[in-house]
Amino acid sequence: MAITTTITQAELGRVGKSAYEGKAYRISLAYNNTSGLTALSTVAQWDAKKLAGSGYADKTGSVGVGSYSATNARYELPQISVTFTATGGNWTYDTLYVVITDAFTDYLHSIVVESPAVTLVDGGSITYRVLLNTDD
Repeated sequence: MAITTTITQAELGRVGKSAYEGKAYRISLAYNNTSGLTALSTVAQWDAKKLAGSGYADKTGSVGVGSYSATNARYELPQISVTFTATGGNWTYDTLYVVITDAFTDYLHSIVVESPAVTLVDGGSITYRVLLNTDD
């Protein structure tokens, strides 16, 4: 006997809307190196490793309105595109992390680990594209 469960388009949309739409996001760079932080670490632990100085600033904004994509079978929110530009010195980092803020707290959405670490030279830029999609 086979059992198949399918999450409805409406449910994927409800989850995507309630989890992300209109919520504030923050995208940060950190140098984790050998500190052992993971996706299970807290926002405070990641923030302790966040870059500081030399013109560094987090990227912030609000998540836009999404829609269901029948082609991709998921609820898709607008892609978040952020560009970091090193000013006042070189930046070395190995992790980009995404924080979502809801009415109650900040929570760690995801981490992107670069290996080897990236050194962004003074005046250099790098762009990241972040997707916050909901699928089954």
